[in-house]
Amino acid sequence: MRELRDPVHGFIYRTRQQEKVIDTPVFQRLRRIKQLALASLVYPGALHTRFEHSLGVMYLVKRLVEKLIPNENPGDKLLLEMAALLHDLGHGPFSHVSEIVLEKTFYPGPWMRISRTISCGIVTTAV
Repeated sequence: MRELRDPVHGFIYRTRQQEKVIDTPVFQRLRRIKQLALASLVYPGALHTRFEHSLGVMYLVKRLVEKLIPNENPGDKLLLEMAALLHDLGHGPFSHVSEIVLEKTFYPGPWMRISRTISCGIVTTAV
């Protein structure tokens, strides 16, 4: 396992499978998508990316699983952690701010957000 140092959670350990996903160009693009959209224009210190957020969510899910269902199958634990890691993969530029325009232009369906549609497409294509 390799470790990453997170300013909030301390060390985050990742498996080989998680490392392979994190190292893909599709996941790395999350480094360029701001979690707080345009907030940094008003609050210059409000800088946080979807990349950092996704790693933190994976870490928190791992801790929750360890506490709530410690005897769970290791494969199922990894699946939950991977779902947490990939949950924001479909976000576009400026995060939720751009979704309204993208949905009206590319996806007029009322039942699913465009970010989920893109995420599903990316994950299915990668698998």
